[in-house]
Amino acid sequence: MEIDQNCGEVSQPVDDWVPNSIQVRILEGVAAGFTSGRLSRELYLSSKTIDYHIRVMSDKLQAPNRVALISRAFVLQILRTDEWPPRIAWEAMD
Repeated sequence: MEIDQNCGEVSQPVDDWVPNSIQVRILEGVAAGFTSGRLSRELYLSSKTIDYHIRVMSDKLQAPNRVALISRAFVLQILRTDEWPPRIAWEAMD
């Protein structure tokens, strides 16, 4: 792991992680600003399941919170930057 002189540790990019179909829908929902409660109602999953998937994705992308998770997804080009609401960049998933 690299060390940045101003901010401390700098995370290494995660190149080999590909979200599964549920994680794709959750990531898009979080990027659009949906709460776990709203995502659970729309995806017919429990709030705890939504939070579990967010935690797994956050761990994989080394993100401490939802904002950082979405930021990392944009930087790693997992999410498209040219449309709203945010969608997965499928070409990045190949």
